[in-house]
Amino acid sequence: MARAYTERMITKAHTQTAGDAAVDGLLAGGAAGVGMAAYLLIAEWIGGMAALTVLGRFDPAGSGSPVAGVLAHLAVSAVYGAFFGGLRHLIPFRRSDWRLGLLCGLAYGLALLGLALGVLLPAASPLRAIAPVHFGVAHGVYGLIVGFMVNRSRN
Repeated sequence: MARAYTERMITKAHTQTAGDAAVDGLLAGGAAGVGMAAYLLIAEWIGGMAALTVLGRFDPAGSGSPVAGVLAHLAVSAVYGAFFGGLRHLIPFRRSDWRLGLLCGLAYGLALLGLALGVLLPAASPLRAIAPVHFGVAHGVYGLIVGFMVNRSRN
Protein backbone atom coordinates (compact mmCIF):
# COMPACT_ATOMS: atom_id res chain seq x y z
CA MET A 1 0.00 0.00 0.00
CA ALA A 2 2.78 2.45 0.93
CA ARG A 3 4.62 1.63 -2.27
CA ALA A 4 1.53 2.34 -4.38
CA TYR A 5 1.11 5.70 -2.63
CA THR A 6 4.77 6.60 -3.22
CA GLU A 7 4.56 5.60 -6.89
CA ARG A 8 1.39 7.65 -7.32
CA MET A 9 3.08 10.72 -5.76
CA ILE A 10 6.18 10.32 -7.93
CA THR A 11 4.04 9.93 -11.05
CA LYS A 12 1.94 12.97 -10.11
CA ALA A 13 5.08 14.99 -9.47
CA HIS A 14 6.42 14.23 -12.93
CA THR A 15 3.35 15.77 -14.54
CA GLN A 16 4.59 19.18 -13.41
CA THR A 17 7.65 20.51 -15.22
CA ALA A 18 10.42 22.43 -13.50
CA GLY A 19 9.22 25.52 -15.35
CA ASP A 20 5.70 25.06 -14.02
CA ALA A 21 7.11 24.66 -10.51
CA ALA A 22 9.15 27.86 -10.88
CA VAL A 23 6.10 29.82 -12.10
CA ASP A 24 4.04 28.45 -9.21
CA GLY A 25 6.84 29.55 -6.89
CA LEU A 26 7.02 32.97 -8.53
CA LEU A 27 3.33 33.59 -7.86
CA ALA A 28 3.52 32.10 -4.38
CA GLY A 29 6.57 34.23 -3.62
CA GLY A 30 4.72 37.39 -4.61
CA ALA A 31 1.80 36.48 -2.37
CA ALA A 32 4.17 35.55 0.46
CA GLY A 33 5.90 38.92 0.02
CA VAL A 34 2.54 40.62 0.52
CA GLY A 35 1.98 38.58 3.69
CA MET A 36 5.45 39.40 4.97
CA ALA A 37 4.98 43.11 4.29
CA ALA A 38 1.57 43.07 5.95
CA TYR A 39 3.07 41.55 9.09
CA LEU A 40 5.85 44.16 9.15
CA LEU A 41 3.42 47.01 8.56
CA ILE A 42 1.20 45.89 11.44
CA ALA A 43 4.11 45.20 13.80
CA GLU A 44 5.81 48.51 13.08
CA TRP A 45 2.51 50.43 13.19
CA ILE A 46 1.89 49.06 16.69
CA GLY A 47 5.37 50.34 17.55
CA GLY A 48 4.47 53.81 16.25
CA MET A 49 6.04 53.69 12.78
CA ALA A 50 4.15 55.09 9.78
CA ALA A 51 3.38 52.61 6.98
CA LEU A 52 5.06 54.73 4.30
CA THR A 53 8.25 54.89 6.38
CA VAL A 54 8.30 51.10 6.72
CA LEU A 55 7.75 50.59 2.98
CA GLY A 56 10.42 53.19 2.19
CA ARG A 57 12.99 51.07 4.02
CA PHE A 58 12.74 48.52 1.19
CA ASP A 59 13.82 51.10 -1.41
CA PRO A 60 17.09 49.71 -2.84
CA ALA A 61 18.28 53.20 -3.82
CA GLY A 62 18.03 54.29 -0.19
CA SER A 63 15.91 57.35 -0.97
CA GLY A 64 13.00 56.08 1.15
CA SER A 65 10.45 55.91 -1.67
CA PRO A 66 7.53 53.72 -0.55
CA VAL A 67 6.57 52.89 -4.16
CA ALA A 68 10.11 51.79 -5.05
CA GLY A 69 10.28 49.89 -1.78
CA VAL A 70 7.06 47.96 -2.45
CA LEU A 71 8.04 47.14 -6.02
CA ALA A 72 11.53 46.02 -5.03
CA HIS A 73 10.23 43.91 -2.15
CA LEU A 74 7.63 42.17 -4.31
CA ALA A 75 10.12 41.54 -7.09
CA VAL A 76 12.67 40.00 -4.73
CA SER A 77 9.94 37.97 -3.00
CA ALA A 78 8.72 36.61 -6.33
CA VAL A 79 12.23 35.66 -7.50
CA TYR A 80 12.96 33.89 -4.20
CA GLY A 81 9.59 32.15 -4.55
CA ALA A 82 10.49 30.93 -8.03
CA PHE A 83 13.73 29.54 -6.65
CA PHE A 84 11.80 27.80 -3.86
CA GLY A 85 9.34 26.33 -6.36
CA GLY A 86 12.22 24.89 -8.35
CA LEU A 87 13.89 23.46 -5.25
CA ARG A 88 10.63 21.99 -3.97
CA HIS A 89 10.14 20.34 -7.35
CA LEU A 90 13.32 18.32 -6.77
CA ILE A 91 12.03 16.60 -3.61
CA PRO A 92 11.29 13.10 -4.97
CA PHE A 93 8.41 11.96 -2.75
CA ARG A 94 5.60 13.09 -0.45
CA ARG A 95 5.21 16.29 -2.40
CA SER A 96 1.54 16.61 -1.54
CA ASP A 97 2.03 16.41 2.24
CA TRP A 98 1.04 19.87 3.51
CA ARG A 99 3.16 19.47 6.64
CA LEU A 100 6.26 18.91 4.54
CA GLY A 101 5.35 21.95 2.45
CA LEU A 102 5.07 24.15 5.54
CA LEU A 103 8.27 22.76 7.05
CA CYS A 104 10.23 23.26 3.82
CA GLY A 105 8.82 26.77 3.47
CA LEU A 106 9.65 27.72 7.06
CA ALA A 107 13.20 26.40 6.70
CA TYR A 108 13.54 28.34 3.44
CA GLY A 109 12.25 31.56 5.02
CA LEU A 110 14.70 31.25 7.89
CA ALA A 111 17.53 30.48 5.45
CA LEU A 112 16.64 33.69 3.60
CA LEU A 113 16.77 35.55 6.92
CA GLY A 114 20.29 34.23 7.51
CA LEU A 115 21.30 35.15 3.97
CA ALA A 116 19.89 38.66 4.35
CA LEU A 117 21.52 39.35 7.70
CA GLY A 118 24.79 37.59 6.97
CA VAL A 119 25.45 38.56 3.37
CA LEU A 120 22.96 40.72 1.50
CA LEU A 121 22.12 43.61 3.82
CA PRO A 122 24.94 46.02 4.56
CA ALA A 123 25.26 47.28 8.13
CA ALA A 124 23.88 50.67 7.07
CA SER A 125 20.76 49.25 5.37
CA PRO A 126 17.51 50.90 6.52
CA LEU A 127 16.07 47.39 6.87
CA ARG A 128 18.44 46.84 9.81
CA ALA A 129 16.31 49.35 11.75
CA ILE A 130 13.44 46.84 11.86
CA ALA A 131 13.38 45.04 15.18
CA PRO A 132 15.23 41.73 14.74
CA VAL A 133 12.34 39.74 16.21
CA HIS A 134 9.92 41.26 13.69
CA PHE A 135 12.37 40.76 10.84
CA GLY A 136 12.70 37.09 11.84
CA VAL A 137 8.97 36.50 12.25
CA ALA A 138 8.34 38.22 8.90
CA HIS A 139 10.70 35.79 7.18
CA GLY A 140 8.95 32.92 8.94
CA VAL A 141 5.61 34.24 7.66
CA TYR A 142 7.08 34.45 4.16
CA GLY A 143 8.32 30.87 4.35
CA LEU A 144 5.06 29.45 5.67
CA ILE A 145 3.01 31.20 2.99
CA VAL A 146 5.31 30.25 0.11
CA GLY A 147 5.55 26.67 1.39
CA PHE A 148 1.78 26.37 1.72
CA MET A 149 1.04 27.88 -1.67
CA VAL A 150 3.65 25.90 -3.61
CA ASN A 151 2.49 22.72 -1.92
CA ARG A 152 -1.15 23.60 -2.64
CA SER A 153 -0.43 24.02 -6.35
CA ARG A 154 0.76 20.40 -6.47
CA ASN A 155 -2.60 18.94 -5.35
